[in-house]
Amino acid sequence: MKDKKLTKSIEKAVLVAQGNEITEHFVYDKLARTIKNPHNKRVLKRIAYDELEHYNFWRGYTQQDVNPCGWTIWKYYLLSRIFGITFGLKLMERGEEKAQITYGEISKHIPAAKQIEKDEQEHEKALIDLVDESG
Repeated sequence: MKDKKLTKSIEKAVLVAQGNEITEHFVYDKLARTIKNPHNKRVLKRIAYDELEHYNFWRGYTQQDVNPCGWTIWKYYLLSRIFGITFGLKLMERGEEKAQITYGEISKHIPAAKQIEKDEQEHEKALIDLVDESG
């Protein structure tokens, strides 16, 4: 960790956040590859890229690699393929809401995390717009 004053609970929260970011990167990337609409594809690819950047930001603090959760990737992918992209994106949107809460707490100890919190809010808005457009 860059800041040795971080508590064990914040360290753990950062590692969880890092794992969520890399998992979400792969989910959004995989979903983007299934979408034909060029605008929607670009939105999902941009979010996937941002999630990878967030992963790398957290990696700077943890100095650890974290593996994505393969089960979560396949779960969202399969649910989106079976029930439609709108359904899958609504589930992903809930994850973005939870991430914002976690980042709000982490940013009390790592102020630079406020930018990631802002990015997650933008992702939530982009996903809502995408769902409204798709549905």
